[in-house]
Amino acid sequence: MTGNFIMLQKEDLKEVVAEMVQEVISNGVFKEQRVTEDNVYYDRDEACARLHITPTTLWRMEKAGKIKVHKVGRRNLYSKQDIDELIKKG
Repeated sequence: MTGNFIMLQKEDLKEVVAEMVQEVISNGVFKEQRVTEDNVYYDRDEACARLHITPTTLWRMEKAGKIKVHKVGRRNLYSKQDIDELIKKG
C-alpha cells in the first residue's frame, strides 16, 4: 500500500467528527425546506385525477411535449405548476 496514513485515537476522531458536523450545521446546509408551489409534484395517478384524464392520455401528452415529466428513479412526477397551467388553458 502506498499513501499517507493518519492515526487518531478514538476520542480524537470523535472530536474531529463533532467539529465537522457543527461546521456543516452552522453553514446552513440542512436548513428546513419550505413547501412552495415550485417544489410540489404529483405522481401519475394524482396528475391524471387533477386533469381528469387516463394514464394513456397523460403519456400521449408527455410524448407530444405538452407536459414535462420529472423522472425520479423509476417514478414519473409532474409539477403542480405545470398541471395548474394545463387546467387554466382548458
